[in-house]
Parts: sequence; C-alpha cells; structure tokens
Amino acid sequence: MATNVVIQVPNSLFGYHTHLKLFFEGMIMKLALNSHKDTPTTKDIPEIIENLREEVIEFEEQLALNKFSENTLIELMDAANFAFLAYIALRMQGVEHAGIKIQSRDRDV
Repeated sequence: MATNVVIQVPNSLFGYHTHLKLFFEGMIMKLALNSHKDTPTTKDIPEIIENLREEVIEFEEQLALNKFSENTLIELMDAANFAFLAYIALRMQGVEHAGIKIQSRDRDV
C-alpha cells in the first residue's frame, strides 16, 4: 500500500515545484525498484559513499553521451538516492535529526 508524503515548498522555490515533484517521484520509484537490496542495512557508510561516487561518474558519462536523454536525469536521481541511503544509514546508527531548521549564511531556509 502506498503512503502519501506532503511537503511545503517555500515561495522562493515555487518556480521549481513541478521539477521537485518529478524529481522526488523518480527518486522514490528508483528506491522502490531497488528496495530488495536493503542497502542501508547491508552496507557501511564508506561503501555507500563509493556507490554515490560511482553514480556521479555514471551521470557524467551519460551527460557526455547525450544530455537530452531522460536517462541523464535518472542518473541524477540515482546519485540523490545514495545520498538519501547514507542519511538512512546514519539515522539507523543513531544520528539524530528532528526536523530542525537548516540555516543558510544569511537567513533561515
């Protein structure tokens, strides 16, 4: 059964809300397709970082091959997913994140 996730997009990012929606949906689809791998529970952080580096290289190669291919965007989703998997692995190891504000140099975001 699917679960809905609702997020607020700040007004400063309104022009990107459709891109954010498509990017998040693609990330979730790729995570679902690979969920059988249990990456955060079977790999340590250095291994996940290495996978992230590999995905960045795959993106660079795809970009050079054909930047206009949808696969170029999918490679970015793969890279973002490994950053997310590292986040999950750290949370499973006890690193806290209670949804605190993230601050930029000049203002709250």
